[in-house]
Amino acid sequence: MTLASTPWPHPAASGHLATRPVLPMWLVTVPTVNADTRGGVQVFAVPAATVQEALTLAGDRATAPDAVVRRRGAAADLARATVSLSGHGFRV
Repeated sequence: MTLASTPWPHPAASGHLATRPVLPMWLVTVPTVNADTRGGVQVFAVPAATVQEALTLAGDRATAPDAVVRRRGAAADLARATVSLSGHGFRV
């Protein structure tokens, strides 16, 4: 697979053209469980070159304080996370 480059951020924002590779967007679904054993999921959309990189990025996001607050303190089961490529046209 060939990765193209795209301007980032917008050239007008910084006065010069910076580039970064266009990476596939992955959806990482992380199962969660609350103290009363209710289960759920938390989904992270991450740009990554590989499945392993997507899992690592989602794991970092899942342990961030704002993600814990978002799932109301439920525990994230990163060992059971699943990864899939997002559909065409999905942008974060």
